Amino acid sequence: MTGGGRLTPLSEAQLAAWDARIQPAPEQIAPDVWALPVPIPAGTIPHTLCYALIGGDGVHLIDPGWDAAESRAALESGLEAIGRTTADVRSVIATHFHPDHLGAAQALREEVGAQVVFSDVEDSVLQQETAPAASDLASYREQLRTWGVPKARWDELLGSFDRAAHTSTGTPDVAVVDGSVLVLGGHRLQVIATPGHTDGHICLVDDERRLVYTGDHVLPRIYPGIGIGALPGSDPLADYFDSLDRLSPYDEYAVLPGHEYAFHGLGARCAQLVKHHLRRTTELVGLLGENPDRTIWEYARRLTWTAGWEGMTGFWLHSALRQTALHLDYATSPRSRDRLAAHRAEPARH
Repeated sequence: MTGGGRLTPLSEAQLAAWDARIQPAPEQIAPDVWALPVPIPAGTIPHTLCYALIGGDGVHLIDPGWDAAESRAALESGLEAIGRTTADVRSVIATHFHPDHLGAAQALREEVGAQVVFSDVEDSVLQQETAPAASDLASYREQLRTWGVPKARWDELLGSFDRAAHTSTGTPDVAVVDGSVLVLGGHRLQVIATPGHTDGHICLVDDERRLVYTGDHVLPRIYPGIGIGALPGSDPLADYFDSLDRLSPYDEYAVLPGHEYAFHGLGARCAQLVKHHLRRTTELVGLLGENPDRTIWEYARRLTWTAGWEGMTGFWLHSALRQTALHLDYATSPRSRDRLAAHRAEPARH
């Protein structure tokens, strides 16, 4: 993976809107490719960037956003702004199952007959996440006990544990695999399997337009959560690093992410993402050397967090604990050896 170059916004309007926490206007990003912002209801992230691919056969949407009244109204308004309607939608492609990406797909299938497309692995992840066991509070209490979470924080975490509210439903009409090619009315997209954020996450590459749609795999400033939808036996952090490496042939392509803003500098951003996580793993290795018998809670509260440990509440506290557990697994995995050695060998920058 190359890490040269730097990040430059492809859309100053998207960047300014994101920083102002407002919705940008629909914007043409490339020939027959429009970015349509779709708000996320009551979320800390303001909106998803849905991409409308215009073809002779109609419209194909990548990540149509949340299935909520406000979100659907924005999607419909965005389509109208570019001279289209939801009746023109022929297919919906989701990079992964999270409701701010896959959410509206089922409704569009029911309303206009749109074909729903996502990966075969993500279909398995979705079935796991919507199974009754995934929302079992007794199992989650046992998880909190195993992690060593103080009883004083249990009610807060249990109160935020609502998997059903954060999970889409449905199955794909077309289940793609790594290397699949989607031909969508003049848009030829190659599917790249990029597990990590979820086990079945995919990116989509348009060689003709030199675009890569990255979903939540690569965002310009946000560090995506890892393992937010993982199958038993997977190694999300190691998989995430390998998935970032897989994008190196497209370092010069424009990046169209699921949030924030379109940008150039894929290689540089992938290098930043790897270093961010390896710093955390290296920090955890140091804590293991001090005391290998601490609980996940004890390790988590000693790690350096961007927003600070004291500010962790509810879902974000759960996420921090989950990320700590993943880094602990990675720190003791044979798959980490070469990457950690290379990370330690890098000269310090001041």
